[in-house]
Amino acid sequence: MHARRGGVVAVLALLALAFIANAATAAAPARAAGRIYGDDELWATFVTTDIPPGPVGSFNLLYAFPGTTFVSVTDSVPGDADYRGGRWIVYPVAFVGINPVQFTNDAEILHHASLGHLSIGGPVRYVSCPLFAL
Repeated sequence: MHARRGGVVAVLALLALAFIANAATAAAPARAAGRIYGDDELWATFVTTDIPPGPVGSFNLLYAFPGTTFVSVTDSVPGDADYRGGRWIVYPVAFVGINPVQFTNDAEILHHASLGHLSIGGPVRYVSCPLFAL
């Protein structure tokens, strides 16, 4: 009896893992009209929902470009070990020493900020908006 129960538990655990993996890579629902770049890939998301601040480690970073039509860029996406499920601290980015351009990963943003081409402001919002594959 115990061996059979252990087998059932193992099967249920495998099914749960398969569901979680599938959910993380699920195609975007039709109402997910927002877009965010991360790791050079465009992701879909819902309109953001403001949430209260919390421990820094429970959020990922989201770089926004106010006053432009550029898509925001994140430091983590589904599948990354540090992805926090769509909880973001939003930092505004301004172009200072270069012509405005769409960035597609956070490394580019941080590199250009280190060169003085971009100015990254302090956190302006805390939001929740999960990412979905396009």
